[in-house]
Amino acid sequence: MRFILMCLLGCLSFNAIAQTEDDDALTVRALALDTNVAIAKRFSEAIGNSAPGYSLAFIDNETRFKVRYVYKNEKNESLRIDYYFRMEEYEDTMQKGKHPIVTMQRISGELGVITKIYNFLFASTLTPERVMASSTQGSPVRYSNGKTCDFSFLPDDYEPGYWVMTFTR
Repeated sequence: MRFILMCLLGCLSFNAIAQTEDDDALTVRALALDTNVAIAKRFSEAIGNSAPGYSLAFIDNETRFKVRYVYKNEKNESLRIDYYFRMEEYEDTMQKGKHPIVTMQRISGELGVITKIYNFLFASTLTPERVMASSTQGSPVRYSNGKTCDFSFLPDDYEPGYWVMTFTR
């Protein structure tokens, strides 16, 4: 009986350790990773709605395996949302084929709007100064059903004052 109790306590302690390690990762409310391009479009619309003053300027799908949504505001500041995808085979009961699956998404914009998007995605209330302190390169974050992806949040090298959030599966 004593042996069984010791084993049970040992199992419970391992479970508690595993839970604390998982709780360290940030959790994103929604991402378009592992979805198709149609869902990525809806995600872009939701992000556009969380950025007041921005409206869709154009969609660029000229590059193979990449779709870019560009939003602009009155000051001509841009918000870019890029999706990179790969073709994945599927087999349905009636047909066989390939469909695009999003493997990376990148959101780039001015610090104020990126702060709003960051707060929307991570359900937080950070200020632009605090968001800048949250910059990271390659941190794991959780999204849909406990899956993890790499998250980078860095200043944009090409546009001063802009920041880039990248989620890679």
